[in-house]
Formats: sequence, C-alpha cells, structure tokens
Amino acid sequence: METLRLENKYLLVDIIPELGGRIDSFINKETKKQWVWKNPKLKNKKVPKGSNYDINWQGGWEELYPNDAIEIFSWGSGFDHGELWNHEWIVKDLTSNRVDLKTDDLKSGSQINKLIYLEGKKLITSYNLNILHKEYYLFKLHIAIPLDCELDIKGDFGKIKKVDTQFGNILKSNESINFFHLQKNSGKFDFAYVENKKNSLIISDKKNSIEISYDKDFFEFFWIFQTQGGWYDHNVVVIEPCSNGKKDFSKAIKEKSIRKGPEKINTFYSVEII
Repeated sequence: METLRLENKYLLVDIIPELGGRIDSFINKETKKQWVWKNPKLKNKKVPKGSNYDINWQGGWEELYPNDAIEIFSWGSGFDHGELWNHEWIVKDLTSNRVDLKTDDLKSGSQINKLIYLEGKKLITSYNLNILHKEYYLFKLHIAIPLDCELDIKGDFGKIKKVDTQFGNILKSNESINFFHLQKNSGKFDFAYVENKKNSLIISDKKNSIEISYDKDFFEFFWIFQTQGGWYDHNVVVIEPCSNGKKDFSKAIKEKSIRKGPEKINTFYSVEII
C-alpha cells in the first residue's frame, strides 16, 4: 500500500489513501513524539467491507460516516462504524506539504473530499461533504492518541454522560477524575458524551502538548472514548468531535440532535504542536 508523506521543518505526517485516507503518523520532529496511536497487534492491511471494526481497528486518525452503530438506510444496512474507515480514497493532488483526496463509489452515494495540509506546527484537515441522500446521518472524527505515559486532557468541559451505562469503569465511580487524567495500564476504560464549551482542547504528557481545534458549528457535539489497558489491552484515547448528539440514531432523533441530508457542508479540524 502506498504511504504518502507530508513534511516541513516541524512535522512529519504519513497518510494511507487505501486505508480510509487515514493519517497514520504525526510526529513532532523536534522531540520525536508520535501522536498517532497504532494497534501493536495488527499490521496495516485492507479488510473486507462490512468487517467488525473493533477487532480490525488498526489505529490512525480517521472519520466515521454515515453511522457509528449499525443503522438501516434505504440502500441497506450501514457498515460497522460506517463506510469511510476502510474505503480506498483517490489522490487528486499531492505536494510536499499537502494532499487532496476524494471518495468514489460510496454505498451511500455521497461525495466527500478532504484536503490535508501543513502550516508551520499545525496540521489542518478540511472537508467538503456533499450528502446526496435524504436520510439521517452522522459524521464524526476519530482521532486516536497513544497513551504511552501519563496523559492529561484539558478543556472547558461541562456535563459528561456515559454513552452506555453497561460499558466502562471510570464514570459514576470515585475515580471519575481519571477520565481526564489517564495512566497507562491502569485497567480503566470508558466512553462519554462530553460538553465542550469551546472548540478546542489540549492534550499533554510531561514533555509534549498538542491543541486540537475544530469547527464547532458542524461538530456541535463532542465525545471521548478511552482505554487505559482495560479494553482489548489497548492504551489509547480517541477524540471525537461529532455532528450528532447520540451514537444511536433513534436516541439522537428523539433529542433532535441529528443531521439529515441532502446538504453540502464545508468543515475542518486542526492539530497543532504547542
């Protein structure tokens, strides 16, 4: 599989078009810090459409569309975690510090372009979404950050609610503070909807920090999934700005926190070394 490399004075970034156009590496060249989590048990490889996501999760920074949990659409059942994460993207243009990608032949019929480029210490990913169907949908970022040492997540956070009351062992316990202060191999894990009053957050270890910013007009909602060695032995936190308020469409519809096509959207997120 072809790996595309973007590079400047500060950053080294790898992208794999055949694997969802995902960002497979984001390295601070000064400190050698790798900010992209990769599953140490799996190699980069294609998996068939419709495969189980969790057991095939290779890592990287990717997108989920048009669903997370499996939903039924007019064209049939949506794939587990959507159709983008293992879809082969087409390279429209490539330079040393930017790549322009597009989808082709999505099952949903939608057309999605993403432009990934470097500006100094910042990586920016912008999207042009052409949602052609007349149904409910979800578009969510899935930014997997490695937990290879103590990690702190800082933001203007408000209410926090478990995605699944039967999943996780951090929230609704005496150790809820550990949701934002993570320790490798603590055995903890959880998944939550988090109120983020701003459009950014900072993730830090003892020597490195990044700021993740995003378009809050479109990514109105914010989720965090994390496992401190307690789920599949993974040590990773996944930052998930999302267009919808709930994972399941039925719950999102009830709360009127869901998007519906057809519509055209321009949106973005960025990750900057600070």
